[in-house]
Amino acid sequence: MNRSRIGLGLVLGATLAACAPRLIPGTKIPDTDVNRALMGAVETYRQAVERRDSAAILAMVSPNYFDVRGHPDDPTYHWNYERAKTDLPEKFAKVKDVRLEIQVRKIEVKEGFAKVSYLFTENFVAQLPAGQFPHHDSDVTQMEFQLIGKRWFIVRGL
Repeated sequence: MNRSRIGLGLVLGATLAACAPRLIPGTKIPDTDVNRALMGAVETYRQAVERRDSAAILAMVSPNYFDVRGHPDDPTYHWNYERAKTDLPEKFAKVKDVRLEIQVRKIEVKEGFAKVSYLFTENFVAQLPAGQFPHHDSDVTQMEFQLIGKRWFIVRGL
């Protein structure tokens, strides 16, 4: 009787493992075409940041982009597409040796919109009037996307 229970347990365990969703390697993200496209967009963004390529980033940004950047009551912090066009090149001109690591933790997709939650670690050298200063930051944040045609565009979270 114990052998049959063990055998049944092994069969059930193997069956359940076979039914588990496939994950994108190195993540806990289900392996779907949509999730792969979003992960690809995040990787393209990461590479553009490291190159300090504001044109490449702006090509990924929706004209509907809007972000309060942590200050909902202070419009001086808010970014839309037009402000990103001027501020991104200015910000990139003040840094060098940019390194950005991104580990996607979660992807939520609903009706043509997606939220990608990720852990980032950034390192760069800030070029300030008083000299050059190394900067390091790490946190969990989100980037939001909208599907326009067949492409995912960033609508919040630069």
